[in-house]
Amino acid sequence: MSRLRFAAAALVAAIAPLTVPAGGGIARADAPAPGDACTVLHATTPDVNGRTMWCNPTMTGNHNLVWQYGGPSSP
Repeated sequence: MSRLRFAAAALVAAIAPLTVPAGGGIARADAPAPGDACTVLHATTPDVNGRTMWCNPTMTGNHNLVWQYGGPSSP
């Protein structure tokens, strides 16, 4: 029985780093562009040129969160 528990623990330890953390998503190798989807309101990130972009809702449509230039919008 201890071998089974050891194998289960080893499997969990091997798979855990591959799971997607809550709210994190999968890391991208390239910087986002304006209009790309994001998940955390008012988060910031640099674009490919080092300019800061913010995660804000779109002004039209269904107000999805996307990367935009300019600071957070007021609620």
